[in-house]
Amino acid sequence: MADHSSANDRERPTASPWPVLIALGLVFSEVGIVVGLFPVAVAGLVLFAASVAGILAESSHVASPWPLTVGAGLVFVAAGSALYALGTGALVVPAIDGLTGLASRGLAVAVAGVVTVVGAGIVRYRKR
Repeated sequence: MADHSSANDRERPTASPWPVLIALGLVFSEVGIVVGLFPVAVAGLVLFAASVAGILAESSHVASPWPLTVGAGLVFVAAGSALYALGTGALVVPAIDGLTGLASRGLAVAVAGVVTVVGAGIVRYRKR
């Protein structure tokens, strides 16, 4: 029996899971940060960072997702540390004196950054 399928039939593009994972990461991180659910906020931010790196690697915008993932984790650590410092009074900015909950939110963002960096390192090491 002859194969009547063309090359295009055999190489159908598949749908990428990354857009859904990016959306879920944003939703979980926002809900976790706003409501104060620490593990949900951390998981959402880690999922968001990994998914952004994954979609950029899949679309060939970056050669490897690992530097981007580590970079996002370091940005999370820096931003979370700044929020924590503002929340605890270690850093004083008069314009934001009325804001509350910055310390816990900053801690969640910083921990998410550490988990992202460590997770990227572990996955990268295991893929060798």
